[in-house]
Amino acid sequence: MLKIGVIVDNEFDHDHRVQKEIQLLLNKGHQVHVLCFDFGKNYAVHKGINVSRIKLPRKVKDLFVLLSTNLSLYEKFWAKYIADFIVDFKLDAIHAHDLYMSKASFLGIEKSNRKVHFTLDLHENYPAAINSYQWATKGWRKHIVQPKKWYKKEAAYLNYADKLIVLSNSFKQDLKTKFSFLKTENIFVHPNMPNLESFKHYESQELKIDYNSNIPSLFYFGVVAKRRGIIDILPWIQSLLTEGLQFRLLIIGPVDKADKTDFNVRINSPQLKEHITYIPWADVKFLPAYLKKIDLGLAPFKVNAQHDSGVANKLFQYMYGEIPILATACKAQKALIENANCGLIYSDYKSFRNAITQLLNKDFRKRLGANGKKELLHLYQQKKDQEFLKIYDALEKESL
Repeated sequence: MLKIGVIVDNEFDHDHRVQKEIQLLLNKGHQVHVLCFDFGKNYAVHKGINVSRIKLPRKVKDLFVLLSTNLSLYEKFWAKYIADFIVDFKLDAIHAHDLYMSKASFLGIEKSNRKVHFTLDLHENYPAAINSYQWATKGWRKHIVQPKKWYKKEAAYLNYADKLIVLSNSFKQDLKTKFSFLKTENIFVHPNMPNLESFKHYESQELKIDYNSNIPSLFYFGVVAKRRGIIDILPWIQSLLTEGLQFRLLIIGPVDKADKTDFNVRINSPQLKEHITYIPWADVKFLPAYLKKIDLGLAPFKVNAQHDSGVANKLFQYMYGEIPILATACKAQKALIENANCGLIYSDYKSFRNAITQLLNKDFRKRLGANGKKELLHLYQQKKDQEFLKIYDALEKESL
């Protein structure tokens, strides 16, 4: 048994990737401790996990992040808490999430004066991600955040860790090509596959949504933003409806502040408002029930280095619900869809229109959806979401 400390610079309670990884570690018999923030909410007790929370107003945390590219204050803040965390629980390993937590974790380990293994879990291509966020690249903030500096900082931050966890094989290959010091045996792939047991449990949720079963429904679940591509395809959807194609669109998710006005104008236009249902937020536990009521899952992400790094969890969720996928050609999601033959890829309006036209055929949708579910179950059988556990298997053997 190892004592593993999980570091998350958030509340952790709603991060399903982190929670699933922790459950897999617990299933292997390891002891898991979590260090995260406390933003003053009432948090549930997590069975089998010791959760240490740092009380901090969210606005102060946001200010820390805003200044973190050039000032070491945030890293020193975290390093102190991480060092105490390691000493208090006599930890064998640190499992920190996201690139920007790498140096703080390394410094915390040094400060603890203990021999501690360090695994860095990359949820995304962070330099590409921060350079796509409007809050970091627009107005006065861009001069403070200076997001382009993260392209230069990336190598050093990756090098602090003993092992890396990434979202996809394509991201792994990209990192190896970019940084020669990275070794294949030190990089482990952990895709964002959902927890099957929780999905099965919530399938029976009742939803107050009544769609005409004769009219196909398109579905998008997640953050609504231009960087996610969903706003860009709304004019295309309007054009197709104007042509006389019959379908509905259900969008669930919060809208980025910078895109709210544009989004609201578009969905309330006379040509769209009767065909779109927008729900600002729904707990992910309701997703399995929504999947039973819709016919086609959208993954319209803009093709860039950030979205190339992995497959968004919504694609695996669509596959679970036997829903065909309509997606852009982001590297990892394109490979998954084409390998499983569970959807169609588009690159422009013409290919989008052609794909929608094909997917309005019920038999075609059913065939692709079944392929997706079959591939997802195959991935679980191969334990593709458990490869990272080998890090701790090896570490445990070394400690014997």
